[in-house]
Amino acid sequence: MAAAGTHRIRIGLLGLGTVGQAVARTVSRTAGDGLDVTVGCALVRDITRARRVPPGLRLTTNPEAFLRGRYDVVIDALAGREPAATLVARVLGRGVPVVSANKSMLATDAPRLRRIAARAGTVLRVEAAAIAGVPFIGTLERRPLAARADRFTGVLNGTSNYVLTRMAAGVTLDGAVSEAQSRGYAEPDPHADLSGADARDKVAVLAPVLLGAALSPGAIDTSGITGLTPADLDAASRLGGAIRPIGHAAKSAHGIAAFAAPCWLPASHPLATLHGIDNGIAIEGRYVPRLWFAGPGAGATITAATLLDDALEAVSGGSMPLWGEATESAAPQAPAATGWFIRLPATREASRLEALIATSVSIDDTRWALVPASSAPALLNEVSALRDAGVQVPHWRALDV
Repeated sequence: MAAAGTHRIRIGLLGLGTVGQAVARTVSRTAGDGLDVTVGCALVRDITRARRVPPGLRLTTNPEAFLRGRYDVVIDALAGREPAATLVARVLGRGVPVVSANKSMLATDAPRLRRIAARAGTVLRVEAAAIAGVPFIGTLERRPLAARADRFTGVLNGTSNYVLTRMAAGVTLDGAVSEAQSRGYAEPDPHADLSGADARDKVAVLAPVLLGAALSPGAIDTSGITGLTPADLDAASRLGGAIRPIGHAAKSAHGIAAFAAPCWLPASHPLATLHGIDNGIAIEGRYVPRLWFAGPGAGATITAATLLDDALEAVSGGSMPLWGEATESAAPQAPAATGWFIRLPATREASRLEALIATSVSIDDTRWALVPASSAPALLNEVSALRDAGVQVPHWRALDV
């Protein structure tokens, strides 16, 4: 197939929600950049719904009618695992490349879909599914030795990072979420961002690409940011660091250790410098000790641009798996060994934790502390015992304590 710009590229668009509409609008503006791209048809649930798209865009609610169309590439902008997985499998089976930003689908179905693509002589690209504004996956595809990774750690969700940034400035959780929604950084239902589910799915998407290992999303230790307060973030700063929403996966002798959770980082850590919607990822590899990519990670326009770049790359014949295909079965899971950032209860029982604390800070009547990874097993045992006794000890992961 000829390279982008030498003939008209016809795109099929699965879904016309916030991201799908941004794709359609971006396509209409690409002529000024020398690209001849058009959306041949978009599959939607409701044709009558008001949308901000260029006039004349052909819509259908009939999957079979959509699949009969002739496309050079299909962009999946649907949300949720189904019907996306079924439709993408059928498109790939016909030899048409697909690019997707659908974390929920890719987290579970990407290995199977890649095998379908390989049998049909086409590709599935996932650049827009994690840190959409930073084209690092495409870069690594052309640098296989640099990409041979043993672990990655990233701020993978721009919405939750924005919320935590605003909370660090003293804004309440609800106020920060409302701000994010008004700016278009958060969906009307922000549960996937706030609960850590979005970051968890991105860890599952990236693990096969960077580690060559398929992870089951349900086996990734996941927690959200809703238990944090502005006071917690103030204490984290006074302890010389910051709390960021972290996604992490690493190879170990016992399998893959992975988590998606808010995490204390020292101020010197590159991820601690990311504010607002910025995302970033540190990749530690066999041949290159650390690669660092950062940029915007939230917003429909950013995601749309990455989807279109991915589509053009797919049409031009790009995208080979970095290290072959990950196995369909999930890799063995191992506990992720980290330190902990804890909010100590104002009770006598807190004295049971004193021997484990590396450093602490008090603000008014509340005390926060850092516990090193070497003391983590003892801490978790004590936290469990205290919980059984009716005493809660809020705790979040901490790196490099």
